Amino acid sequence: MKHWRKLLGMGLGLGLFAGMAALGTGAGAQTHDYWPGREAARPHVSGDEGLTNTYRFWKDEDAVRRAKAAGMQSRDVNFKDFRWLEKSFDALLLVDKGKEVFHQKNARGESCASCHGTDGAKLVGTYAQLPKYNERLKRVVVGPTQIATCAQERLGQNWPENTKNNSLLDLYVAWLSDGKTVAIDVTSAGPMRDAYEKGRDLFFKRTGHFHFACASCHTPPTTQLFLRGQRPSGYYGDAAHYPLYHFPFRLPGDDLDDIFTMQHQIKSCQTLSRMRQGREGSPSMTAIEVFLKASANGYKMSIPTQQYNMDTNYLSNR
Repeated sequence: MKHWRKLLGMGLGLGLFAGMAALGTGAGAQTHDYWPGREAARPHVSGDEGLTNTYRFWKDEDAVRRAKAAGMQSRDVNFKDFRWLEKSFDALLLVDKGKEVFHQKNARGESCASCHGTDGAKLVGTYAQLPKYNERLKRVVVGPTQIATCAQERLGQNWPENTKNNSLLDLYVAWLSDGKTVAIDVTSAGPMRDAYEKGRDLFFKRTGHFHFACASCHTPPTTQLFLRGQRPSGYYGDAAHYPLYHFPFRLPGDDLDDIFTMQHQIKSCQTLSRMRQGREGSPSMTAIEVFLKASANGYKMSIPTQQYNMDTNYLSNR
């Protein structure tokens, strides 16, 4: 008993308790395959009013500033203060590196800029409309998949999802949409709505060693807590801030300059929750991103930001 009390005192008990609750502590404890809330999900950021009911405190920069001035803590604004009010200087350096890759010429003297204009002039605002159905590929694609396809077919470069140059480009192209409102159509019949519904189901589906769902951490009562250094927020709006800077956390073997694309973030969560990891850019991983991005519809993108500060703010905002 002393050993377990020590663990609880160190802050490890909450994660253990959550795992035990998800697995079930007795016969018949697992009564459903889906985490509660799937049917209440809405493809617009205002859907948070029925989830954490904090939307009015973080719906834009001014709302966050008013909330902080009133003494509200980070968790009270669903941790969105780190997204709106703290643009990352380190991430801006990575945006510059992405810009260099964008203008990097191949043996034929061609670069991304050859098609998309100097400094990406033709791409401004496009990331706010991704993921999107690609007519030529006949499937819905996320930003990194579109980058990988263009790099291979147009430039002869091997920059697949989950590689450094791809992630740098993804951050740069997303930065070109900073301040633009997320707007993807998942209500009209077709591949995008199909992907949204599949992604919603996967988000709420229990799976893995802990029998968790993505929603286990990102819906109440778990949201807005501090779980062993992690800060799970409600899923509405978060996708508008990806890709983001996530130093110092990396998955084993990656070399992505600490950039977390949404695909990489999903895979990271799968790893931490002991779920089976999906392949970045695959139909299932794409569907999850469609669901999350649609849940940010009506919300302005804020790029580049960071996951959260690991300094005195962590303690002062508890």
